[in-house]
Amino acid sequence: MKKYPPQASITLTSFENLPQRIAGPDLLRSAAILDVLICHDGSLFLDWWHRVLPFHLVILGFYGVMLFFVLSGFLIGTIMLDLLERGTSLKGWGIFLVRRWMRTLPAYYVWLFALLIPLARFGPYGVTWDEARRVLPWFLTLTQNLGWPMVSNWYGVTWSLCVEEWFYITFPALLLTLLACRIRPTRALGLTLAAFFIVPVCWRLSLPTDLNWEEAISKIVPCRLDSIAWGVAAAYLNRYSKSIPRLYRPLTILGTVIVLTTWLGDLLPIPLWPPRFSAIISFDTVGFGYALCMPAMMRLRTLPRVIGPAVRSLSTHSYGLYLCHLPLVMMAGDLHIRYGLSRRNAVLLTILTTIVGAILSWRLVERPCLKLRPRQG
Repeated sequence: MKKYPPQASITLTSFENLPQRIAGPDLLRSAAILDVLICHDGSLFLDWWHRVLPFHLVILGFYGVMLFFVLSGFLIGTIMLDLLERGTSLKGWGIFLVRRWMRTLPAYYVWLFALLIPLARFGPYGVTWDEARRVLPWFLTLTQNLGWPMVSNWYGVTWSLCVEEWFYITFPALLLTLLACRIRPTRALGLTLAAFFIVPVCWRLSLPTDLNWEEAISKIVPCRLDSIAWGVAAAYLNRYSKSIPRLYRPLTILGTVIVLTTWLGDLLPIPLWPPRFSAIISFDTVGFGYALCMPAMMRLRTLPRVIGPAVRSLSTHSYGLYLCHLPLVMMAGDLHIRYGLSRRNAVLLTILTTIVGAILSWRLVERPCLKLRPRQG
């Protein structure tokens, strides 16, 4: 493959290297987790007051997760391009997977088991103890939505983690298989990307038309692999195209217009497209819009001191926030409904436990595991 052109972007540093992290990914990661929190916590908070969160705010959860997917695809895509350029051995690709798993899986399993304790001692929040025990093997193997809708609403936010974990496995597996067939790296990457764009669309088209979009189509692993593939495609173009990095401003404007138009489209008196088309293509429309913003993200080195530290802290704790926020707000709601906890105290309890949970997740689990990761040669 070609050498990395110096004008393409800034070299990425490891997530645990706080002083050298550039601001762009931190800003997008922070925006993504805020979208998710507004959707989930905002909806449940208002429900306690018998009110409904406006629809354009409810769907921010979808846009936040999409941003996580595209950003993740861009970052791991950049790493995979490095591995291809170096002609990395199978051992090197194995280290790549181990590094990804040590970033994501320890905190996931810690929270998975930690959340069983209040369920066993205080009763159901969303599901019963018997149901949690029944579906636990699916959650342990990250197969709760592998080719089917989520097997249970318990710990529902983990559907997106499954999409990412299976992408980490299947994308390199197909890429290495094509390389083993003596296909040139650039062509092998192109064929792999094509497969990861085509298969999800075909999978979504094959599903029954009356299937629930929110609970099924948008959360089945094969249906969402193209969301991450957009980030990988953006990483490739940002590295090897001479024009893409130079056009980062108009590309960002175009991408922002695409995302905002799709987001606000449901508020228009006339729909932008038929519901069936929207259910199938909205993932790629939003993914394409976010992908256009990735070159500008890599140009953003620093943020103003007024917001920089807050953005970096929110980004650093975003994974812990994502893992714990929904179960904790559901537990607070359960205490409100079944045990008489006031609504105000339920909100305060949610905010406090979510912040403390994310901090503990980072300091006791995520950061120590990052330090233990093998070096990517």
